[in-house]
Amino acid sequence: MNMMKGRNLIILIGIPGWLYLIWLGGYYYTFFILSAIILGLQEFYELAEKKNATPLRFMGFAISVFIADYFHVQPEMTGFQFIGIFILIILIIFIWQLFRDTENPTENVALTMKGILYIPVMLGTAIAMRQFDQQMDTHITFALVTSVWACDSAAFVLGSLWGSSKIFPRVSPNKSWLGSLSGLIASVLVFYGFQYYGVLGDIFTIKNALIMGLIAGVFGQIGDFYESMLKRDAGVKDSGTLLRGHGGILDRFDSLIFATPTMFIYIHFII
Repeated sequence: MNMMKGRNLIILIGIPGWLYLIWLGGYYYTFFILSAIILGLQEFYELAEKKNATPLRFMGFAISVFIADYFHVQPEMTGFQFIGIFILIILIIFIWQLFRDTENPTENVALTMKGILYIPVMLGTAIAMRQFDQQMDTHITFALVTSVWACDSAAFVLGSLWGSSKIFPRVSPNKSWLGSLSGLIASVLVFYGFQYYGVLGDIFTIKNALIMGLIAGVFGQIGDFYESMLKRDAGVKDSGTLLRGHGGILDRFDSLIFATPTMFIYIHFII
């Protein structure tokens, strides 16, 4: 009962609070995403340490702050800028590892880099997306977050009721094809609704909205599966215990970690 109360309290406070921060924008929203990045990266490194690795935590956290601030002030970053920054990050981590007296240095560097790419870089695009266009991208971010929530909810409810054929039972034994399809439809309907009522603006056609819904639904679910694979590899049920009744930060942000960068690429480099 106490666990259920804690779970419901997080929903009642967390969802309106998150939507308010999206609307507010600025450094308030950036700090919220950065907090999720730091806590999520902490969980990722703890999962890695269960496999006897020793990632460079401090370096990962410091680089996370830099990436978040860079996305905030330079949301229109080009591909060449990204490559240059990423090469610099790799060099810094390599040099830092030279001064550490730990076993498996190659694995430590690889896991440190993997964590940075997986969380600060990919989830950090949520900052760039919100900052790119102060008015329009507020609505897009609203739509993306809402569609991911709708996808997760529809997949869970309908999959639990009628889903029998499983997708990847070795990774996530409870996720079914019916649940996945239901979540995908829900995600598309959310973007269609936002476009139909003019929330997304005239620049986005119905075709664009449907594609955006597919991106959110497909890549959001891939993010969910990937995080499930990480947990199964580490032998844990949840990525953490911070969110009572909901697991850890990665358990709540796993879908957005994959859906946000793909949405950002589609909106700002393809449309």
